[in-house]
Amino acid sequence: MHFREILALTVLAINIHDVLGSPAPVPDASQAEAGKQLWISTPESTAPPAGIPSDYALHPARRAQPPSGVHLPGPKDRPAMNEQDGHADFIRTPDIGSAAPGYQKQAPVIKGITSVLDSNQQSPLNNGNPLVFKSQKHPYVPNASLFDSSTIKLPLATNKWWQNLIVEQGVDPVHPYPYIVYCNTNSSKIGFPKFTVAPEHVTSDMSSEWELGDASGALKQRKVTNTDALGVEVTWTGSGSAQMRSRFYKGMPFQTFELKSVTPLLRTTNAITKVEPVQRAVLSAHETEAQVTIDVADMPAMSKITLNDNSQWLVASKPEIKWKQNEGTLTQQGAYTGFVQLAHLGDQPQNNINVLQQYVGTYPIEGAVTYAQVQGSDGTGRSSNIVYFYKTNTDVDGDTKQVYNTTSVSTTMQLLSFVLPHHVDNIGNNTILSTGLSGYRSAKGPLTAVAGNIISYNQPLERVSFEGMRAISDSDKDRLKQQLLKDAASSTTVTAQDPYFFGKGVARVARLYQIAQEIGDKTTAATLGTKIVNLLTPWLVSKSNNDTLVYDASWGGVVSTLGISDPSLDFGQGRYNDHHFHYGYFLYAGAILAKYDINMFAPLREPMNQLLRDYANPSYADTQFPYMRHFDPYDGHSWAAGLFSFMDGRNQESTGEAINAYYSAYLYAMALGFDETAAFYEIVLNMEATSGRRYWHPMRSQSKDLYGNAFAHNTVGIVWSSKADYVTFFGADTEFVYGIQMLPFTPATRMLIRPDWVKEAWCPDNSTCADGMKTAAQHANKNGWAQFLYTAYAMVDRNAALDNALSCTPDDGNTLTNTMHWIFTNQQASADA
Repeated sequence: MHFREILALTVLAINIHDVLGSPAPVPDASQAEAGKQLWISTPESTAPPAGIPSDYALHPARRAQPPSGVHLPGPKDRPAMNEQDGHADFIRTPDIGSAAPGYQKQAPVIKGITSVLDSNQQSPLNNGNPLVFKSQKHPYVPNASLFDSSTIKLPLATNKWWQNLIVEQGVDPVHPYPYIVYCNTNSSKIGFPKFTVAPEHVTSDMSSEWELGDASGALKQRKVTNTDALGVEVTWTGSGSAQMRSRFYKGMPFQTFELKSVTPLLRTTNAITKVEPVQRAVLSAHETEAQVTIDVADMPAMSKITLNDNSQWLVASKPEIKWKQNEGTLTQQGAYTGFVQLAHLGDQPQNNINVLQQYVGTYPIEGAVTYAQVQGSDGTGRSSNIVYFYKTNTDVDGDTKQVYNTTSVSTTMQLLSFVLPHHVDNIGNNTILSTGLSGYRSAKGPLTAVAGNIISYNQPLERVSFEGMRAISDSDKDRLKQQLLKDAASSTTVTAQDPYFFGKGVARVARLYQIAQEIGDKTTAATLGTKIVNLLTPWLVSKSNNDTLVYDASWGGVVSTLGISDPSLDFGQGRYNDHHFHYGYFLYAGAILAKYDINMFAPLREPMNQLLRDYANPSYADTQFPYMRHFDPYDGHSWAAGLFSFMDGRNQESTGEAINAYYSAYLYAMALGFDETAAFYEIVLNMEATSGRRYWHPMRSQSKDLYGNAFAHNTVGIVWSSKADYVTFFGADTEFVYGIQMLPFTPATRMLIRPDWVKEAWCPDNSTCADGMKTAAQHANKNGWAQFLYTAYAMVDRNAALDNALSCTPDDGNTLTNTMHWIFTNQQASADA
């Protein structure tokens, strides 16, 4: 039986009927996790996991969608078109019929922008030492029929936004905002999503769609043929020289396909009610009527097509395709070589077409990202420019001003694209189109049109370190030391056998170690340091633990023995779910140990380096681990889901653990003196926190703008490529939704939650917002989830938070010492609330 039939979808469920049925008793975080069981769904199944509200299920016409693989947190392939940091492997667009040449490294020259790190060089984390983990082949073999192994080589991507293209049979869609795209064997289907907003979720379905292929049936196979920092290239081949190619990037209003020796076929399941030729009548700001007349012969031919659902599309081609209509199908006789572009005209077709036609014919062929050197200081505001660089089909030797080849005049035609709300918050006004485009959105809210091959936005950088934000008073320090002695004696045993819960446990001890160092208790710190080494040694040195970590030679990464043997074990860790969550805890312990006792840390250094390279490798030159496995520089956050195919694309639930992953990476690089690497991780950490606040932790007014009036929560449980859920993978209780976005509490947690957000989310009036944190904390009834919420409340009222938080039983990754420390270093007096 095929894997898809055995494990079509993997979803976590939890027996929480007692939780949902009555307010008490509520399981604490570790009990909730221990109650997990897997829900296996066949493609025919549409029932949601137990304990999830019935209205959480998707539209009955669609397959049931799980939460991300199998993560229940408690309480690239080296790209052939390499990107980052101003060092792109650029290739001029070859003739579509030619084999892809080798990619040459050429850094895009961007005036005034200097990269923080050269990612085309080896990282100091990789010193050439052999792998410390035993190597073995993965039973889930990469499907070589889905990608070109001559350009897509080990290590392979596992968590990218386009991952559906190379896992299982590659039949599920990808989500290059604002579209939904299927890459079938012999065609591509392009859909424009319709979003449905309900109190507990925002979902999307195709409301209007086209399929582009070859009328003669010559196309027989499709493969991923290249990737880069921002997108993916897909090529269809078949009989003779027939070929179709597209490069998918998020935020492109045009979906573009290059055709060679193909008989174009464009069809829709809707009825075509009108096909109208479009004459280019709107002038760009720099054009005159005479220039437009001269240029028009070199412009793509355009048609406006209206469907019976009242949607309108702009279809462009160059050379012109003489479309012939037969009901819902458009074709042209004979083989064609050129390109076709499709663009939905949004909710204001006439205005939008006036804008779109100014940019028709230009499309990206490569994408790169630069993380610029840090500028400013703590006093003036530190920041980094995040720069997206797109090379287009009409660039000349990397010149970002694309020019049509006309004999008498050159018309500058820039790339048109969209950006997300978190970009708009810090983007230059000169980049945003004053005329704009209306009616385009993603699951993260409305999309904003920008013009230019280079898009730069300013990422503010918030300083964070090993210690808490504020100094602790002497009286609080005495109280903290007393509790530390208790927890050092009672909370340092870790019995968990899987990497996630073990990671939480050893990080719990490492927090005690850090706090002991911070308050000057060297005796307790020494004992705790030895304990950390003893805990980590069986996992990383002697390999004597039960669930040994191994190196997966098939994909390129470190996985658990149980996880690689069974995708339902260790939360899907063997299929690359949640590595940043799991190993982030290990790295936190390693970072603290390295800072205070480098000699004691020494035996752990190389395995720690390799765990960090697994989830946050900063180098494309690494042949063992992919570059930044989880992080998506366009969305500004990580994707947790690994080698599982989902209709709704990638997803992430626990923003708190994602932030912990990059916080730990930053501390680790700092402790080892890798300054450039640390600066890079600091930028990534701040990007993750910014997107976490924007999309998982919005103010209610922001939530309405992003997700719609019916979905007006202060927090989101799971963000997918194409939907958002007010639920977690292990239950729907409000304390779960809030708590999973906060844990673990460290000095970096303040980057994710803000006093004004906590104050609004607390919402003491239950009649005003039944989803408030106060109500959720009361419902949690003094367990670990309640403690997280009360701890956060310290940003509003220290004393109330402290009294309530210390009366709760900690989660298995937390202690009363850590709770007190966080409150003492993040407190706000009640008089100021």
